[in-house]
Amino acid sequence: MSISTCKRAFACGLAAAVVVATPVAAAPTDARRARMGVRYLVTHQARNGSFPGFGAIASTADAVVAMIAARRAPGAIDDALAFLKRNAGSATLGEEASMVLAAVAGDRDPRAFGGVNLVREIKKSQTPEGQYLDPFPDNAEPYTHALSMLALHAAGANASLDAAQWLADAQCGDGGWQFDAPDEQTDDEHCYEGDGDFTLSDSNTTAYAVMALEHAPDVTLPSSPFSYFKDARDDARGGWKYDHRRSPFGFRSYTDANSTSLVLQAFKARGKAAPSGSRDALRDLQYELCGDTAGAFAYTWTRTNGKWSRSPTRRDAELGGATSVGATIAAIPGVLGRSLPIPSHDVAQPAPARPDCG
Repeated sequence: MSISTCKRAFACGLAAAVVVATPVAAAPTDARRARMGVRYLVTHQARNGSFPGFGAIASTADAVVAMIAARRAPGAIDDALAFLKRNAGSATLGEEASMVLAAVAGDRDPRAFGGVNLVREIKKSQTPEGQYLDPFPDNAEPYTHALSMLALHAAGANASLDAAQWLADAQCGDGGWQFDAPDEQTDDEHCYEGDGDFTLSDSNTTAYAVMALEHAPDVTLPSSPFSYFKDARDDARGGWKYDHRRSPFGFRSYTDANSTSLVLQAFKARGKAAPSGSRDALRDLQYELCGDTAGAFAYTWTRTNGKWSRSPTRRDAELGGATSVGATIAAIPGVLGRSLPIPSHDVAQPAPARPDCG
């Protein structure tokens, strides 16, 4: 071998060694992901303190819980709680329950919140059968009932055995819970689509039911909700969607941030390890941690010609659409592995600054 050939070989070998030795950038921690999620949220908070999402009161209450879980943005938390206080007198039962979770996380008194004793209002709604029932609309919702049970636990006013038994009796035969099944049920084994339901068991209601029953008197469940979660998991993307059996919204659905986060919280509540890859499924929905969308989560995925794309698009998220804001609010506790209710924490640090994309 000639000297020049040796030199070239040595140079190539050295270059290869340098490439191999170059450290790979570490993946962001879940704490970093959550804090950047808060960064995105605070840039889309309205002047009145509310957050867009899936309903101003509920989304704002959920945003308070998310920001406190991430321990960032004290000013945004205070403004959001002030908005909730101004609207406490006109809230539905489900909104009252969400407000209690936010008030407790924010170290406010849910028994004197905006001039309303939210705990008493929830307790007053209980029927002789044990259900926490919102008189308007007049329907039987396991979703609202479970949320009310969680709120009472957060406030130190645990739900009764009758309440826990009502929720257990509302379980469907597949181990899940339907949004407002009991008033349409005809037997003890199956929930079905009635006048008020557009799905069978759904992942969101089931996750809330699991978390609520973890903090309630012991009752016997006909089926394991974790069998439902196993069957309901989205094979395509590894997380969960609202309803795995059909397309209730008129199009094929895949893993979404809200459902996946709630199911992960249900696993955490019961002290169970999340299924392999399911936490990554939630992380994958987050956009890059730079630019205007830094920290935002997409709601779900679309697939066109075999190519996966986050939905809404990054451009839509830049515009601050309610869907991305709502998805980011929902995702933060799940990314952190925190289950409801979130206890109060001192929050002193602001949301992170927005990094530019290189």
